[in-house]
Amino acid sequence: MFSLKSNIRLLFLTLTGIVCVLLSQAIWLHNTYRFTARQLMVEAKEAFAPAYQKEQTYRVPFVNIVNSGAVTIESCGTEEVQIIRYCPEPDTIFYNNLSGLSIESFINHVFVDLREQITPINIFCLADLYSGMLFEKDIPAHFVIERFNTSTGDIIDSSLLPDKKQPKVKPETTFVMDISEKESLRALLEISSAVIFRRMTGTIILAIFLTITTIACLCFLYAKNRYPAAISKADNSASLHGKSPGHPYAIGQYSFDPAKNELQGLGETIQLNKKENLILSKLCTHYGNVVERDVLLNEYWGSTGIIYSRSLDTYITALRKHLKKEPSVQIVTIKGVGYKLVGK
Repeated sequence: MFSLKSNIRLLFLTLTGIVCVLLSQAIWLHNTYRFTARQLMVEAKEAFAPAYQKEQTYRVPFVNIVNSGAVTIESCGTEEVQIIRYCPEPDTIFYNNLSGLSIESFINHVFVDLREQITPINIFCLADLYSGMLFEKDIPAHFVIERFNTSTGDIIDSSLLPDKKQPKVKPETTFVMDISEKESLRALLEISSAVIFRRMTGTIILAIFLTITTIACLCFLYAKNRYPAAISKADNSASLHGKSPGHPYAIGQYSFDPAKNELQGLGETIQLNKKENLILSKLCTHYGNVVERDVLLNEYWGSTGIIYSRSLDTYITALRKHLKKEPSVQIVTIKGVGYKLVGK
């Protein structure tokens, strides 16, 4: 039996192991949560540009922009171009690439601005298109799209409906897209924790399974080391209720099969009862070594009382009688200690 100090130390180690498992799983889930949230924002951001391009196409076809006035692009150097839209005075517009943009980016900005000159952006149409993009990506989110002045930050237009709540402006859930030199679009998103956890379903199930399995193993190891005698007794109790105590043993010229409760040899088959079977199995398992009387009494009778002690003597005598035809095998009594099976 363990000392109190050993028991406390074993319990402390087991509890420490359980805490470490829970802590490591919590850190893993926390990091997975943050990664999943970032991944959702990346997917949401990637869906915004296609939605805006669709809105531009639906708002006014590109051909209408060109036909509304003669548009020319004049080169002013390697990376310098000037775009002129000739319309009746005073509507003629000159665009010069003074901000250092690439030619492709500059032309794109100009035509966005020209589109705005003809028909301003419909922010509610853009919100509907963006909502459809998020639906295709399976990202349920509450969002607001705002059109604002780039230099002053003043809101020009917003898709927020009167019955909806304004999402908080956070760097990690907000992204901006410039649409001209003066104006930009800003999308404010609010993705609930339930959406993120739904994306993490597989990870959560795996974490729960690993946690339960690890804690169960730690508890089993604790019980096995804390109560070794009790576990041994339980195993022998299971044997007493009909489970096979072990494999066949060779005892001199006899063959003992615990599964069948049979002792065969020298032209005879002896059918053993359950107690004889269990006692002989114990002696065979510890062949050549002493098996204490108290061990046999505690395991098979649950007591060391005098009545059960006499009963044990009776079974030992019966086993000796069964083995008497094989003189090379003996069940030897070790006075005051127990018995041992010896022989060839």
